Parts: sequence; C-alpha cells; structure tokens
Amino acid sequence: MSPKRMTSGWSREKTVHLARGAAVVAAVFCVIVCALMITTYTRLRASHPLDSTLVDTYVEKLRETPEDESLRRELQAIDLLVRKAFFTGLWQIRVGSYLVLGGVALLLICLKIISIYTKEPAAPGSTVQSPDHQKTSLITRRFLLAGGVLVIAASVAVSFLARSTLEEMVALSEQEQADDLEDYGYFWADDTEIVDNILESQELTSNWPNFRGPGGNAHAQPGDYPLSWNGSSGEHVLWKIEVPLPGFNSPIVWDNRVFLSGSDGINQEVYCFEAESGLLLWQRPVDGIPGSPAEAPVANEDTGYAAPTMATDGTRVYAIFATGDLACFDFEGNRVWARNLGVPENHYGHSSSLMVYDTLLLVQYDDAREPRLFALETTTGETVWEEPRLVAASWSSPLLVYTGNRPELIVNATPVAASYDPRTGRKLWQIECLMGEVGPSPAYADGMVFVVNAFAILAAIDLEARDIVWEAYDGLPDASSPVATEQYLFLAAGYGVVTCFDAKTGDIYWEKEFEEGFYSSPVLAGDRIYIMDRAGVTHIIMADREYNALGESPLGEPATCTPAFVQNRIYIRGEKHLFCIGK
Repeated sequence: MSPKRMTSGWSREKTVHLARGAAVVAAVFCVIVCALMITTYTRLRASHPLDSTLVDTYVEKLRETPEDESLRRELQAIDLLVRKAFFTGLWQIRVGSYLVLGGVALLLICLKIISIYTKEPAAPGSTVQSPDHQKTSLITRRFLLAGGVLVIAASVAVSFLARSTLEEMVALSEQEQADDLEDYGYFWADDTEIVDNILESQELTSNWPNFRGPGGNAHAQPGDYPLSWNGSSGEHVLWKIEVPLPGFNSPIVWDNRVFLSGSDGINQEVYCFEAESGLLLWQRPVDGIPGSPAEAPVANEDTGYAAPTMATDGTRVYAIFATGDLACFDFEGNRVWARNLGVPENHYGHSSSLMVYDTLLLVQYDDAREPRLFALETTTGETVWEEPRLVAASWSSPLLVYTGNRPELIVNATPVAASYDPRTGRKLWQIECLMGEVGPSPAYADGMVFVVNAFAILAAIDLEARDIVWEAYDGLPDASSPVATEQYLFLAAGYGVVTCFDAKTGDIYWEKEFEEGFYSSPVLAGDRIYIMDRAGVTHIIMADREYNALGESPLGEPATCTPAFVQNRIYIRGEKHLFCIGK
C-alpha cells in the first residue's frame, strides 16, 4: 500500500472523528445555553419590575410620609435596580439566542462533513467500514440531526417567549405606570402637564453649550458671520492656537471661554481657552478615577479617544472619554467630581456627546454590552436616574427640544428613535425605523423629528401623530447629522453629496456633489447653511429650495468637527489647531 493511500484513509477517518466530536460539543453547548435562557426567562416572568414587593412596600411608606425625601430617593434607587436587573436578563436572552444560532450553524456544518465523508467510497487500500459500523454512523447522524432540530425549535420558542415578555413590558399603559409610580414622584409630569421652557433662555441660546449648540439642534443665533476666510493666509482668522492632544470633539463656548478635550489613549485632558484672544487659560488631566481601565480600549482612528463633545451649564464643564471616564471642572479649572461609567463596549470607540438640562447631566451610553441613558446630578455626579435601553451600540448624540408643553430628550439607535422626559427618564414614545451602525444625531423643526442613517433610511416623524409621515433613501449620511427648518431639511453625506428636502413632504429640491465628503454637521445661521467638508473647506449655502452657493472658505488643514457660532464669531477645531473666525 502506498503512503499516499494510507494518508488518504487516515485523513478521512480523522476528519469524521473530529467532526463528530465538534458536533457533540456544539449540541451540548446549545442545550446548555437554551437551559440557561429558559431559566432566565422563567425568572423574568416571576419578577416583573412593576410588580416588585419591595417597591410596593416603599410606596406605602412614602404615602405615609410624603415629605421624606431620603425615602423617596431610596425608592427611586430600588426601582432602578429592579428595572436594570430585568433588562439585563432580557439582554442575556438576546445574546443567548445568537450563541445558540452559532452553535446550531456549527452543528449543521459538522453533520454535513460527516455525511460527505461517510457516504463517499473509501480510497482503494484503505480500511472499509463494516456494515455494523456503517449502521452505527447512520444512527449517529440521525441522532445528531434530530438533536439539532430540537435545539433550533427550543431556541426559537424561547426567543419568541422573550420577545413576548419585552412587548408586554413596553406595551404597559401610561396609566398603569402612573398608578404604581406617580405617588412617589418617579414621574414629574404627564403628557398634558405644561412645563416651563428653560431651553430657550437668553443665557443658553446666546452661547454654544454642547454639540451642535443649544439643544443639539444646530441652530445658531442670527449674526454677522463671515462669508469667507482662509486659515493659511490668515484672512478673517482672529486667532489660531495649537491644541495639545488630538480629539474629534467640537468646541463649546460660554461667554469668554472655549472648551475642548483631547486624548492620545494614554493621557486625557480638558482645555479652557479665552474666547477673545485664544490664550490657553488652563489645561487639566483627567486621571486617578476609580474604576478607570489600566489601558484604553481600542478605538477606530476616525473616532479616537476624545470624540464626545463636552457640555457646560455656565458654571461647570463636563467631559467624557472612550475609557468611560467622566469629569467635571469649574470655570477656574478645579476638578469638582469624576467617575467612571464602565468602559463602553464599542468597536469604533465612544463618541456620543454630553448634554445638560437644568441641574442634570444627560449621558447617552448606547454600547454593545449594556446600553442605557444616564442623568447625573451636575454638582455631585451622582446618578439621578438610569434607563436601560434595548438597542444596538450607536455613536449618535442626544437632541433636547421643547415641543410645546414639555421638554423631550430624543435619541436614536438601531432599531428605534425614542423620546424621554429628561427630568425622570420616563419614555414618552418610540418608533422602530432604524438599522445599521447609527452615527447621525436627530434633528427637529416645527413639530417634526428627523432621524437618518446611511444604507438604511431617512424618517420624518410627526410628534403630534407619533408616526412616520415620509421616508427617503437617497443622500444619507453616515456621520454628519441633519439640520432642519420649518420648510427644509439638509443632509451632508460622507461621500460628498449635500441634499435639500422639503421638510413636510420629503420631496428633493436639489442635490449638490462636492469633491470631499462630510463628517462635520451642517449648521443653520440665519438664512445660511454652513457645511464643512473633511478637507476643512466650509461651504456656505442659502437655506432655500434653489441651490445658491455664497462662498467656500478653506481652513488650511483637515477638519471633521462641527463649528460653534457665538456672537458673530465661528470657532472651528481643525486636525491640529483651534481657529476663531470673525470680521
């Protein structure tokens, strides 16, 4: 017998043996995961978050002593923990379903390999299987196939039951929630309560306190902003200063101070510049925080370690990094508090920007492990409320708007656009309309919310009807966020196309293709749209149904951040420098 034939026979038997072993392991793995899923499902059904005996006990105590604020806070904390445990269980079931599918796929592959190698005739000279051996192999294949079918059926059944539980949770009526929680102040307002509008105060709207300005809606106060500048020649550049560490966060401005953050994956810093002169007033490290990882997580080069834009309330500033480190400084550079929210599990790096509402710091923390929203007390950093979310990881930032009788915190991630009461975390509405890796943030104008993601959809949501009134599939951005007026909606895509839609109908008025793509978000300043491409060239266009270019202004270096517009000046962060543009 030749060595070649001996090797062929040995390889066939070896392959079948390994495939059988892997099939058995895959089947056992699937059975174990299904058992764990069933156990988790049973526990969730037995411990609905709104049926907590401990919560009910605290509610009764609070009814007896409604003035006891410490008891009220304890109740809110317990309720939060119960809900968090519930949603964590649902997340475990969802992950378990994916694991089972992977195990079933491996099982089927192994069965196919066994079938092929046991059906093919043996090579000449190799050991021929006896009839008994062949019968045993056939029984084994059928047994494994039957086990695979049972595993698949069990997985589908458990997943269906888990989804039913989730739908039951989401479908709970507002009245039922109010009956359980309103008595102890968990909800501060219902759908009809008129709430003071603090989002349009003169102090707030005359500054640029967070990503895309007041409320995160990219609407600048009207002013005499330049139509042309040149970062290389110095035309209309009032000052320019190098930023010590890199970052893709955009500048925020309050009175005579401009704030940025930077990180190289080793060092994390916050910077305060004088708005009038560009002088670096102070530079502070963000370190020594309990729970901070010894090494920064891997971040995509387009995101980096300091992508989220900071936020300010005019007294303190807040910065968050890819490590999950969150720090608060006063305007003199003194660190007030710092905490780690847990390293976000995100394959591009964390980039959702911060937002302040009244005395609350709002944090969108949609990662792949435990997506949630936070509201922290601005003076202490303590959690006021925390809301788990059943969404995929996202890189978008929150939008905060006043819709006529209440404030709404609007966020988007696959698969939903959703609105929350920023004071309590109460979900006001959600609409399933998104897919993919969501980067653009929502936009709002005249009762309409616009959410978009590349290779997915542009959806226009009427807040009164709480429904999608039109959709579009062209010109969709992957990073740049839309900006809207009562009449128009503008998108700037990563492949260089800017599109103007009718905000009410979705009809396209015009499209314009540029040489460079866009990561920076367009900003509305009066009747003009300012859009900066990745080469650092800002295109200034009339906000109109006809395309009318007013100018193009090069920064002199690449840029992907969104400019800040304050008091007739434009603050732009380039790849290396911070620029102040003005007449």
